[in-house]
Amino acid sequence: MRLKDASILVADDEVRLLSIFKRWFEQEGCRVLTAEDGEQALALLQNEPVDMLISDIRMPKMDGIELVKHVKQLQTYFPKIIFISGDSDIDERESCHLGIHRKLAKPIARAALVFAVKTCLTGKEARWSEPFAIVPEQNLTAVFASVESAKNQGLIAFGHGGFNIRSTLAVARGETIGLKLEFAADRNALAGQGVVRWRGEGHIGVEITFVEDSNRAWVIDLTEQNVTGSFIPRSAGVASAQPR
Repeated sequence: MRLKDASILVADDEVRLLSIFKRWFEQEGCRVLTAEDGEQALALLQNEPVDMLISDIRMPKMDGIELVKHVKQLQTYFPKIIFISGDSDIDERESCHLGIHRKLAKPIARAALVFAVKTCLTGKEARWSEPFAIVPEQNLTAVFASVESAKNQGLIAFGHGGFNIRSTLAVARGETIGLKLEFAADRNALAGQGVVRWRGEGHIGVEITFVEDSNRAWVIDLTEQNVTGSFIPRSAGVASAQPR
């Protein structure tokens, strides 16, 4: 989707910021709605579906976290979501599980916010078609019997933007890694690159950033099967086996 074709809801209790964000995106050609708290935002979303929700976390009446939880319960659609906050009110693992695409800190520059929105609105076919120029120093590799068996054993769980995998690979948050996850019975693989969004307790949360041409359509279909609204699920289960 092109930015100028997008509808955006901005929710923030700082009226000055609402006005600034509204002007920025109207100048990009977007249709922009605004709300001063979570309750107003939810009421708007129930009646006017939008492509993108940009929300503060700390707001009166209903904060951004509760707003997203209510939006997920609508079950009619789920917009792309960016959280903006001056404080770290929610950790990366939880925000990805809630379905948050990006979490940005205040104050934020116009270029950074517009770029984040453009990236979120770009379809996966285009977004996952270009690898990073720098070759990753580490590779996450694993061979599974099938997608279903791996999920049932708690080894992996897919969200609409990435996956949670049980692994002890020593990686840092924000690190770009190579991906080669093979699923033998499916005769397919997730081969490409990703960025580590979080790690802990034997799990790694990875955002997919590139998928090789031969696998891309299959991986897109796999991630679109996610019905929880999670960008990256919080947990892949409790199985003890681990991919290498």
